[in-house]
Amino acid sequence: MVKPSVFLLLLLALLFSATAGTADVIDPYDNGAAPPGTFALVSYFGHSHFPEVTDDNGTEYDFGLDASSAVIRPVYFIGKIDDRYSYGINGIIPIVHLSLDGDNAIGAPSSSEVGLGDIGLSPFIYLYESQESQIFISFWEFIFLPTGKYNENDAVNIGRDGWWFQHQLALAWYPSQFGIDFNVNYFQFTESDKLDFDDSDALELETVVHYILNEKFIFGINGAYWIGLSDAEVGGESIPNSKPMNIKLGANLTYLVNDTLSIGLRWMHDIDSENYPEGDSAYIKLSMVF
Repeated sequence: MVKPSVFLLLLLALLFSATAGTADVIDPYDNGAAPPGTFALVSYFGHSHFPEVTDDNGTEYDFGLDASSAVIRPVYFIGKIDDRYSYGINGIIPIVHLSLDGDNAIGAPSSSEVGLGDIGLSPFIYLYESQESQIFISFWEFIFLPTGKYNENDAVNIGRDGWWFQHQLALAWYPSQFGIDFNVNYFQFTESDKLDFDDSDALELETVVHYILNEKFIFGINGAYWIGLSDAEVGGESIPNSKPMNIKLGANLTYLVNDTLSIGLRWMHDIDSENYPEGDSAYIKLSMVF
């Protein structure tokens, strides 16, 4: 028999699955600035397989979730403030497919959902940029709308039943063939009225250290750390020991087709988790600059 705490653990994991289509780990040169008027169209095609979910003691339970996504991300650099601070806007439009295996710890039936996920809108501004030192610092405010389908009676949902926000401080340093991109992300999730559920705010640190192999290839090592800042709540009552934690590592390879088109491959593996799905993720990234 499954403990009630395990049921709540699976609930946390399934709510996380609604953000899987919009989740993105940083890639080489993501945080550099571009001249005013630059428009980029970035597409991500990803698949994540989460066979297990862990509790706060590291005990593993069958989860059996697969999440596939196709994300379109237009980015436009509008101009500069005081001829120094680049600013612009970008969006995230995800199409998500979620599939849950019937062999899971809470005995939920196998189910599958596909459709438009939660759309994100994001203004951004560069707080510091130097082409000479190749140092860039910027702030991005992501606002996700509850556009994804949600039904409290379904085992999996492609929406979160509420607005959610990602506040991102992005840093970059490209001193030579070596470079580093680093993000500090703070996530806020509004309460789900249908479930009377309040998810924890979370802090995420993500980075990629990369090296230009030759005129065509860039190789990188990715890492990310996610930590919930408090226990989740149901009906106003705190769920003890429900803070999520996740550490992942992976590899990244970018192929520069020409001056305007690049193709990226990224693989990430969860190496440690608490109250969080655990598995592997793979992505293809296409980037076209106009």
